[in-house]
Amino acid sequence: MQESEVRCDLQSLPDEQLARRAQEGCAASFEELVRRYQVPVLHYLRRKAFAANDVEDMTQETFLRAYRKLRHYRSDRAFRPWLFTVAFRVALNAARNEKRAEQAKTMGDLVLDAPPSRRGSDDHETRLRLWSIAEDALSEPQFTALWLFYVEQLSVREIGYVLGRSAASVKTALFRARKRLEPYLREFTMEG
Repeated sequence: MQESEVRCDLQSLPDEQLARRAQEGCAASFEELVRRYQVPVLHYLRRKAFAANDVEDMTQETFLRAYRKLRHYRSDRAFRPWLFTVAFRVALNAARNEKRAEQAKTMGDLVLDAPPSRRGSDDHETRLRLWSIAEDALSEPQFTALWLFYVEQLSVREIGYVLGRSAASVKTALFRARKRLEPYLREFTMEG
């Protein structure tokens, strides 16, 4: 079978079946999972990191850890939340390491990336501003729940799996996050 035929066959398989095949040693199946989720994981981690280099490294680390831990994945569960759990833990570790590095420096020595460049429409810029505000205004679990719900479109149950919380706890976090962001949203609607 040609490589293009194999890739075409793999593209038609659900994530869980690809993960099962990858557990059995099929490298092409894992490559297909990476192809499917590289951009969503990168976007998720981008909201958690200070520098673009960090995001790329964290994305790579997510897939390396996922590959190493693949034997722990249960194929009777959805693959997507499992992978975002790995990404969430990579982000937590990076945040801890970053916090330690910050403590070793003075505040004046910290260098943050510039805001995103002007590209795309006003809607795109507005979304970027809203997510930036959300990141500043919300607690880490609230922001993560909001991101996974609206951007990655995970269910409340799947978000609970990622965060290690009950569905009720996730619903509460989403409710509180929306309430916390209401004044900012009103401000944006008044501007528009």
